[in-house]
Amino acid sequence: MPVRPGTDADAAAAAALVRQVLFEHGLPFEPGGLDADILAPEAHYAAGGGAFYVATDAGGRIVGTAALQLTGPASGEIRKMFLLPEARGNGIGRALLDAVLAAARVRGLQRVTLTTRHRYDRAIRMYERAGFRLVGSARRPRAGDLGLVYDLELAGQSTPGRPAGRPRRSLTPAFAA
Repeated sequence: MPVRPGTDADAAAAAALVRQVLFEHGLPFEPGGLDADILAPEAHYAAGGGAFYVATDAGGRIVGTAALQLTGPASGEIRKMFLLPEARGNGIGRALLDAVLAAARVRGLQRVTLTTRHRYDRAIRMYERAGFRLVGSARRPRAGDLGLVYDLELAGQSTPGRPAGRPRRSLTPAFAA
């Protein structure tokens, strides 16, 4: 399943995907709040120097999303990392994560953070395998859940998303923007 840069033309399908995954986990979709960014990803991410990616199945249907939002001159946040159930467990999430981390490196970022929820245990394991470390709780709750904040130092890593010395899988997209 290929990973490609997403556009505003993908917004409706991406928003439907995010809504579906949130509902699956008992969380609300907040188009006027935490989820407003997915409704216009180019305007929100690309215009601010970040990036937005989608993973598609063989028929071109969007099955995953991930974004990079710049938060400072050398820092960013991974946002909207969501996968449909049928896209989980086969490397698509890792390919999306690697695309976002590659975009962060191209932009010269030294650190990226992400916020996730306790209920996303498979995603948490993937983030930790990629070198992310738990650093605290989120500032903005979703349905009363503050969530978990993870941090990754990009400086000194030899390959995208992997701590130095770890082998790299071949699912990484060939592009970085």
